[in-house]
Amino acid sequence: MKKNNIILSSIFVVLFSLSSFSQGGGVWNFDWNMGFGMGETADFISAPSFRGFTVDGRGFVTDNLTVGGIVGWNTFYESDGFVTIDFGTYATHATVHGYSRKYINALPIMINSHYYFAQTTIMPYAGVGVGTMYVEERNFMGIYYTEEKAWHFAVAPELGIIFPFGSSNSGINANVKYNYAAKTRDTKSTSFLSFNIGISYIF
Repeated sequence: MKKNNIILSSIFVVLFSLSSFSQGGGVWNFDWNMGFGMGETADFISAPSFRGFTVDGRGFVTDNLTVGGIVGWNTFYESDGFVTIDFGTYATHATVHGYSRKYINALPIMINSHYYFAQTTIMPYAGVGVGTMYVEERNFMGIYYTEEKAWHFAVAPELGIIFPFGSSNSGINANVKYNYAAKTRDTKSTSFLSFNIGISYIF
């Protein structure tokens, strides 16, 4: 319950902050995320993730610069099927049989800033997000599992482009982002490259 309250409060603060930019114009992006683990994340789960989404709001503070925030959720999953694991010494040898599966759930909550190189028939941009990422990692063997979970300091540099639909206020957003959550005292770092596509609302 405490974790859920922290998550909901953080999302509320970020989204409330974004609304303050609405009178100056800005962009809302609603994206589907495809993630590919890197480093220690790929060592734990090598399979890509196709279960992710982000809601991203940006307000223009100059003609080309936005400030805003992003919240989202990314899930990585991999199964090794039914496995047998031997461990221990000869005297204390044990064998465990079970269905092996692994999960990573990552929740980024970040403040971001982007620079738009043009605002014509296309809107290319570059930016970076800075904030936190809640990461929950589970390694199942049958009904039993080990778990690591923590809030991490996180950064996410990004390159993207928006294709507006003519004179309407909507368009397609496509971007690539490197998501990095630094290690904590008790948990390892999490990193993944995400390719994202979705709908933009330009106001």
